[in-house]
Formats: sequence, structure tokens, C-alpha cells
Amino acid sequence: MKPFKYVPPKVHGGDLKTPVVFYEYKPHDSPEPGEEEREVLYKCFADVYNPSMKDLQILNSTSSIESITLNIRDPHEDYVATTKHYIEIDDFRYSGKRFNVKYAGPDLEKNNCLKIIAVLGT
Repeated sequence: MKPFKYVPPKVHGGDLKTPVVFYEYKPHDSPEPGEEEREVLYKCFADVYNPSMKDLQILNSTSSIESITLNIRDPHEDYVATTKHYIEIDDFRYSGKRFNVKYAGPDLEKNNCLKIIAVLGT
């Protein structure tokens, strides 16, 4: 009998088809408090999908209206996602929605990808 060997799923170019933009807000130049302009940090294509139960466990202590999970190719040093960053998804279903990054880490199933979990805040 041939022994079973696990082969992780590969990411193909067709999987990453939704354009996303990562950005953060810059503070006002005036003495008034608040933030105004956004500074684009990174643009790429992603595989966007609803979070799994494992992803929802990470968000267990976070109150959110809506959450998403996305996989992007690992940008290494070109971009490092933090919880201060926001995501804009170029899709009509997500138009006008600003997602906040809550988790970013390597995707252990797909070696060369970064898994990002983001929420639409309350």
C-alpha cells in the first residue's frame, strides 16, 4: 500500500483576482484633532472569502458587524500589515466599506501567502 503524503494546495494566479488597497490615515496638518487623508501603503490582488470557524476564533473578543479573510502573496519587506491599517476592496459588494486589519500572519497551508483577517468596525 502506498503511504499517504499530504500535498498542500497551491495558489494559482486565478485565485488572486480581487484588487485590494492597504492604507492608513494621516493626521491633519492643522491644529484640529482628527485624521483626513489616506496614505496608500500597498496594492495587490487577493483571494477574498468569508472567515472560517478558525478565523472567527481569532476574532472572538472583537465586536464587529462583518468580517472577511483574504490571502495575498507574501510581500516580505515591501509591506508589513499592522492593526493600524485599513483595507479597501475593489468589488461592488464591498463598495464604501472600510475594513480594519485585526490579524495578519503567514498562511500555513499555502506557504508563500499572507493571511489577513479584517473587520468592519462598529
